[in-house]
Amino acid sequence: MTDLMLRLRRSSRTLLARDGHPGPGPGRVALVMSRAGVGKTAFLVGIGIDSLLAGQRVLHVSRDRTVDKVRDRYDEIFHELIRPERGLDNIPRIQLEMERRRHIYSFFGDAFSVARLNEVVHMLAEHVDFRPDVLIIDRMDIRELSHEEIAGVRALAEATRAEAWMSCRTHRDDPPAAPGHLPPPADSMEDILDLVFRLDPKGDQVRLHVLKDRDQMLDRDTHVGLDPSTLLLVPMHPSSLG
Repeated sequence: MTDLMLRLRRSSRTLLARDGHPGPGPGRVALVMSRAGVGKTAFLVGIGIDSLLAGQRVLHVSRDRTVDKVRDRYDEIFHELIRPERGLDNIPRIQLEMERRRHIYSFFGDAFSVARLNEVVHMLAEHVDFRPDVLIIDRMDIRELSHEEIAGVRALAEATRAEAWMSCRTHRDDPPAAPGHLPPPADSMEDILDLVFRLDPKGDQVRLHVLKDRDQMLDRDTHVGLDPSTLLLVPMHPSSLG
């Protein structure tokens, strides 16, 4: 990893680590929740970029976006990340290194299932020797999937020693969380999830709220937010969280 790549790792995972929640870890599963349009995909792409800058291999699975659309989102957020870096001539080389460690798979126009996801992961391992360290599943409709199917994602992460990140949509009329439990729709599978975040819009800010880490139900704001203008995770001072 170059010095520049280390400097660029000032987003996503680094900020989460400072706040005490760096990620679920190999073989474990994280979930980020929010209503539509708040920034779940940007959050996951930020995790993907940070992982690539750290030298990890990333498989990004999209349910309803084409490969080109996902790639464009990576490019957009990466260019926002490097915007403060002036006069650099090795950015294309870094991008090439990142692209070699990233694979995007789209289920756009095709039915998603955890069984099919398993096939994709094993096909990549067998035919192109690609074994992800980080598995990202964007726009996972966990309302349509059974507890057994979500457990299959956990089993896949455990079998491959990949760190899995998923996102799901919440709705304004969802009931509140029962005391000591995750809010719907994550409550039906909270035993499978190791780390759970929620993106909460408030005014011109989007706060990152941690709901669960390992076996602890936390339900508190982090010192991290999503900048709606750049789609990058940014530090937030306690005074801005009130």
